[in-house]
Amino acid sequence: MPTVSVITPLYNKAAYIADTIQSILSQTYSDWEMLVVDNGSTDGSWEKAQQIQDSRIRLLHSPKRGPGTARNYGLINSQGEWIQFLDADDLLEPDHLEQQIKVARQNPKADIIVGYWQEFTEQNPAQRFLKNPSGLGKSPQALRDSAIAFAPWAVHAALIRRSALTEEYFWSEELDSFLSEDTAFWFCLLTKCSVAFSNNRGALYRKQTPLCRDDYHNPAKWLEGMKAVTSYNVNFLKSRGERPSARQCEMLMRCFLSAARIARSRRDFSTEREAFARAEKWFSECAKLGGINTLSLRLRGILGLRLSQRLISLHSSLGNISASR
Repeated sequence: MPTVSVITPLYNKAAYIADTIQSILSQTYSDWEMLVVDNGSTDGSWEKAQQIQDSRIRLLHSPKRGPGTARNYGLINSQGEWIQFLDADDLLEPDHLEQQIKVARQNPKADIIVGYWQEFTEQNPAQRFLKNPSGLGKSPQALRDSAIAFAPWAVHAALIRRSALTEEYFWSEELDSFLSEDTAFWFCLLTKCSVAFSNNRGALYRKQTPLCRDDYHNPAKWLEGMKAVTSYNVNFLKSRGERPSARQCEMLMRCFLSAARIARSRRDFSTEREAFARAEKWFSECAKLGGINTLSLRLRGILGLRLSQRLISLHSSLGNISASR
């Protein structure tokens, strides 16, 4: 039985899948299996994956479409003690698994081992931007509060103990058609799992690829994803007899304010109005729970979300102009 199962959903990533698989073959830690789960590719991705031969690589066909569905199918067929999700256009540095397993052994009570990740674009792969995992240096509750609305880290920056992934905590297949489906996955897990942070920086996240699901350029699509994912998380709490805390309501407000800002930047004013309405709802819920206890939130309450958001945007623009002089 391998220590780590690497699960890679594959859908039309012919240009990248060979490099992704090679990044696993190059790992300094060798006790792994890799499950590449094809999800209906039509661009030769499957054939590219078949060209790479290694007894530790298993190629599977998912019976249904969707990234969460493919990941779940990989989970069902996995044998490892730990799960490493890795999308078909992303990479791992050679010592990534070795470093993550080292931290896992040092933290036997942790269910999730998470480190930093580096983002880059295909146009400029040498230029990388280091990103911090959410919750670093903060309390577990602060991490849970933020995760209700924002994905805490890149999918492949974390290693997950397989025993924590019971069926209730699989990927939500109903969210497969929406953006940011990983926000729901991590939030549900974080309601029960303990986290250990690693200094590892071996997760490499390729941005702006074809079929990329983080499409900020389509505000309406982004808002629909945020509505679906946050509703799922709120309903998950309700199923446990809980409701969002004041701090979680604040995070939900900030999530929809972000969607409104994106919509305004694209001059999609109908989406902006809908996003503001959602933000105002969660601001009201936050106030009911006594969560308006910081200066910035009090100012929002006095000025209203729309005006305060405009003033924040104006201040940011003026700061950028000043910095450029």
